[in-house]
Amino acid sequence: MDLADSKFFQDLQREDDVGLVLLGHIHLEHQLIELISAVLPYPDRCDWQRVNYATKVAFAHACGLPERLRDPLTKIGKLRNDFAHSLDADLSRESVMALYNGLPELYQSTLKESYRAMGLGAFPGPAKLPPRDLLVLIMLNIRQAIKAGVLALKRREP
Repeated sequence: MDLADSKFFQDLQREDDVGLVLLGHIHLEHQLIELISAVLPYPDRCDWQRVNYATKVAFAHACGLPERLRDPLTKIGKLRNDFAHSLDADLSRESVMALYNGLPELYQSTLKESYRAMGLGAFPGPAKLPPRDLLVLIMLNIRQAIKAGVLALKRREP
């Protein structure tokens, strides 16, 4: 596990839901920038702070991010905005289940495999996990999918 992976896991284990949502989102956004940067000839010329999240998702898609990741990333962006702009935002079972149910079967399967690989046994089903734990698994798998795309793009370089 590299340093960025370790930091990501630590950030997702923070005590409150706000930290989980905001920091998880930041890490996913960072991976989107990594993916876009793997395609751009001069990525250091971009002021990423001025590019909004939705635009980064669109650019990443144009650079090869699978279409099946667009909707989950958009939903995570909405969840992040809910937490960033509302004092009443909470990590409800309904919102996390909606995110899980919107995942393509491929990502639901990899999420279940991740659960087993973490030594937690057989996946009990999404509704049996606390919303926070399910969201952590979702973010871990989406981040890994983007990271795999970054590695694939970097391997294509001449």
